Parts: sequence; structure tokens; C-alpha cells
Amino acid sequence: MPELVIERRFQAPLALVWRCLTEGAHLARWWVPAPVSIDAMVLEPAPGGRFGYTMVMEDGARVGMEMMILSAADHALVFTDLMTAGFRPVAAPFLGSVGELALSEAGGETLYRATARHARAEDAVRHEEMGFHDGWGTVADQLGIYAKGLL
Repeated sequence: MPELVIERRFQAPLALVWRCLTEGAHLARWWVPAPVSIDAMVLEPAPGGRFGYTMVMEDGARVGMEMMILSAADHALVFTDLMTAGFRPVAAPFLGSVGELALSEAGGETLYRATARHARAEDAVRHEEMGFHDGWGTVADQLGIYAKGLL
């Protein structure tokens, strides 16, 4: 399965970073690369739960995204744009991917691994060309700064 991966190490405890992943008010603060912001965030961290938000672009344009949570357990949040809340299939998914944000503890710090899985290699290539490493890398860095600021 073609995967794209970002890894980071954060100077914040795992429990705190987990809250930043699974509580919508926290997630909205770092989930998109600045200066884009999130105006509305709904996160239901349970299988079949809604993962939806509205991005406000630099020019004021608003872009909505609706996904579904597949799992929120064992310090891993797994989501997909192939379905929306309640396991409803999407006719035209944005990327056709499954994302996983996984955490592990390392000596008082948190290891963060973000993975985007694609069914086809060409979808992973398209995602990479869209700026996966820059975009997901930026939000990972924003998460680390945000979580550390909560200490």
C-alpha cells in the first residue's frame, strides 16, 4: 500500500498531545498550515464519528471538508475521506486516502507519526505533488509548538 509519512518528536507529554489530536477545540488550532485557519471544527473521536471542518483561506474563501473517524484508540487517530459520518460512502473523495496520526512515548517526549495511505501508487504521487510533505510537515510542527505552549 503506497504510504506517505511524516515523523516528529515533541517536547510535550503523550497525554497532552493526545488531547490535541482528539479534542476539536485543540485540533482546530494547528490542523491546517497557517495562515489558513479553521472557522468550524467537529470531531467525534469514535468509529463512524464525524471529522468535519471549514478552512478559511488567505483570500477569505471558505473550503469545507467532511471525513469520518475509523478509530481513536491506543494513541492513534485514524480517519478517511472515503466516507463521512455514520459510514456513508463519498461519491468523489478529495484524495481517497486513510490518514493515521499515531503517538508513542519516549522519555517524557512524544513521538508523532502521520501516515497517509492510498490504494494506488498514482494517488500517493498526486498527494505528494500536492505538497504532502510541506503541508503535513507544517501542521506537525504547529502541533509541536501548540502542545509545548500548553505546558
